[in-house]
Amino acid sequence: MTEFTEEELKHLGSVLKELKIKPKADTAADFKQWMTAYVAQMDKDDNSTVKTEPGTDTATPKITTAHHIPKVSCFSGDGNKQDTTYDLWRYEIDCLIREKYSEASIAQAIRRSLRGDAGKVAMRLGPEATVSQILEKMESVFGTVERGETIMQEFYSAIQGKNEDCMSWSCRLEEIYRKAVVKGVAKRDESNEKLRSKFWNGLHQWLRDITGYKFDKISDFDTLRKEVRLVEKEHETKKAQSNMAVSKDESTKSDDISELKGMIQQLTTKVNYLEKGQ
Repeated sequence: MTEFTEEELKHLGSVLKELKIKPKADTAADFKQWMTAYVAQMDKDDNSTVKTEPGTDTATPKITTAHHIPKVSCFSGDGNKQDTTYDLWRYEIDCLIREKYSEASIAQAIRRSLRGDAGKVAMRLGPEATVSQILEKMESVFGTVERGETIMQEFYSAIQGKNEDCMSWSCRLEEIYRKAVVKGVAKRDESNEKLRSKFWNGLHQWLRDITGYKFDKISDFDTLRKEVRLVEKEHETKKAQSNMAVSKDESTKSDDISELKGMIQQLTTKVNYLEKGQ
């Protein structure tokens, strides 16, 4: 075991004297154990102590919190087919607000989602613009400008298009009613009955004839829509099968006629041959 030199012992003694501490040890092993514990305690005290200048308060380090930035669909406002519509974009933002995301997170999500003309609208408001200010400006530029009365007139006069299936018809009707709610001329809690009634009354006549009993029996709009879709699907399937049967029958008849024509042609050729032989 390596022993301390006289110089090292003097240095250790001066250090202990300067620190005003007296080791509690009778043997070398006790001294080593005491020294290890003392050094560990000093390290612990250093880590938990914040040094400050005399006469000043304890300095609190500034902490920068990283916000989670939610992803929002891109919106440009220039009709780009790859972008979402304004209504869908606004719906996503409203959901973030309802889910209690921070103001900073929502504002950053909005700026990241905007492209083209829409991005320029937000840019002109400046980096300090609040979420409310941005949304108010976006609504004035891209929001619905139709009058509420006009929207309700469109709702009551709407009917299923000639080549429109009942699913598309129902979604188009819901969108019209949603706009009416936004404009304050319709109530969301009245949507079920109004949509149920208008949906069925606007159907193609043949669908109304088949589903009249379902309309009288079902009071829920979504359930009625599902049942009408089922009827429409079954009708289209039967129609397709019928068309296939007719097409197959016509094909068989066509084959029979072609075969008959071939036989006639052979017979004609044979008769001509016999006549020439005479």
